[in-house]
Amino acid sequence: MNGKIRTKAEKQEIERIVYDSDASGIKGNAVEIKIPEKIEEVESIIRSSVDIDIVPRGGGSGLVGGAVPQNSIVIDLSKLNRIIEINNEKKTAYVEAGVILDELNEALREYGLEFPVNPSSHAVCTIGGMIATNAVGSRAIKYGRTSEWTQSLDIVDGFGNLKRVNKIDLMDVAGLEGTTGIIVRALLKLTEIKKRTADLVEANSIDEVMQALDKMKREQEVSMIEIFDRQTSKLLGFTEKYHLFIEYESDRGNLKNRTYNEVMKKRDSSYPVLAEKGYTIIEDPKILQAKLPEFLAYLEEKEIPFFGHLSVGIIHPCFKKQQEKLVDEMMVVVKKLHGEITGEHGIGLLKKKYIEEQDKKIPQILKKRYDPANKLNRGKML
Repeated sequence: MNGKIRTKAEKQEIERIVYDSDASGIKGNAVEIKIPEKIEEVESIIRSSVDIDIVPRGGGSGLVGGAVPQNSIVIDLSKLNRIIEINNEKKTAYVEAGVILDELNEALREYGLEFPVNPSSHAVCTIGGMIATNAVGSRAIKYGRTSEWTQSLDIVDGFGNLKRVNKIDLMDVAGLEGTTGIIVRALLKLTEIKKRTADLVEANSIDEVMQALDKMKREQEVSMIEIFDRQTSKLLGFTEKYHLFIEYESDRGNLKNRTYNEVMKKRDSSYPVLAEKGYTIIEDPKILQAKLPEFLAYLEEKEIPFFGHLSVGIIHPCFKKQQEKLVDEMMVVVKKLHGEITGEHGIGLLKKKYIEEQDKKIPQILKKRYDPANKLNRGKML
């Protein structure tokens, strides 16, 4: 900066550059940035746009380029951030898409309620973005995906029309990454805030990891089983062994209160800590439990650091930039093991090359129904 006073044009250019990418680091080009404060503005933008891509943007925390513009208009939904209603009796919240998860849960605290899906990006991710990617998070064993806690959606489709999407049609939008409609409001289910404690369990081998997983998955009070491999454990300040972070919705765990919160912060810092060491590429394959030992052994053999939601088989291997060919190799292994190439991050731009043609058919049908002119998030997923 050096105390330099920037012109309005320079400030606008800096702002535009910020919108050229998301947390994936993929570079795009934002032709124009719109920051609507009312839903009617979103409708107007879509109706008036001709032959130009429109990219919705929430917190910009996506890791696959889902919010990266490609000579596009970016609609930043951050000012559509009202918590419209909290219904304590029905345990629901009606919110706009730009509400940040942590801010929602802070508002719900006085009612003794919470939205329980818990991605690592909870401090910055928005409800709209969570629904668009059908986010999972660390408590997936107990609470599943965002769609399971969404009762209805209000979207603006590719015609520029505001439309209510009820539970029966929710998957026409959830997980479709903004390609079938721009989410503007959502009616969410809530649950009571739980007392949570945890244990940090060491394991010397993958066999020990799997034995612990088999045992803990049968425990009703378990709400989280996270894994850190040897390399990640060491970087987080633990001993150089496998570690399982097991959360309970009871007083059962030895980690309580402040100690519990400190270890949770370490859990959330796994990717930033690895990225500081150059492991900036993070993947999210989903592997069947029966195939996990083979997959984890592969990662160990290749010295690929990883962490993830072991309880549901979503693993986060991390790679350096010069290891992109190793990512391709790993995806071959994932498919050989009948796994899924993405468990929670989505497809975006980054994973398009790994999608099989038969997996594109349903999204293509939905795209024609909701956005036949292909205005919304063009080139993502498909």
